[in-house]
Amino acid sequence: MLKSSQLIIGIVVVIVITFVMTVYSGMQTGRWALFKGLAEAQTALQDLPKEMNGWEAVGDDQQLDNETVTMLQIQNGYLVRSYRNTQTQSVVHLVLMVGPTGRVVVHTPEICFGGKDYQKEDNRVSVKIPVILHDKPDESDNTFWKVDFINRGLKRDKISFYYSISLGDSWIATENPRSAFQFYRYAYKIQIQSLSVGEEDNVKTFLQDCLPTIHEFLRPCN
Repeated sequence: MLKSSQLIIGIVVVIVITFVMTVYSGMQTGRWALFKGLAEAQTALQDLPKEMNGWEAVGDDQQLDNETVTMLQIQNGYLVRSYRNTQTQSVVHLVLMVGPTGRVVVHTPEICFGGKDYQKEDNRVSVKIPVILHDKPDESDNTFWKVDFINRGLKRDKISFYYSISLGDSWIATENPRSAFQFYRYAYKIQIQSLSVGEEDNVKTFLQDCLPTIHEFLRPCN
């Protein structure tokens, strides 16, 4: 009789834990309903200008592959676009997304880039980008992770990636994004890459020039 009671209690505990984990996962990913404010954030993202402070869009907006879109649950919440500096002709590739926090904050370039042609040069480093946002009188510090990949054949060429997370305000690079943003239903993720030769850093220049404008098209996350 005692063993039967213990077995029943054990089954109930497992069911409760499974239920709690399922509910938590559903809340984090927006599985059952679109988070309040997310639709507005998705719409605003699509209005990002094709000309920003000396940079202009190159060609049409691009699409992510279906597997990535489904994995990150960003069906209506991403923008993939290339920008060219009108003076230097340097080009950067921008991916900007907004979606369920549990999905978008943990995805990094190190996961999906590399292979036979490129190898990671070193561990990522945190880079501070001080800019003056249009709605703030003082400089706002934005931190980004930077990681470089070297062409195995052409050692002088490398692709630099910058990426970071935002809740609709400053951009934050953190070691533990899942725990840092766990109380927010959705968040923004930005990733910019560019082929660099020598000491030039096209992505950093793009961020310094364009972050104030990008900021105008972000909405506070819940």
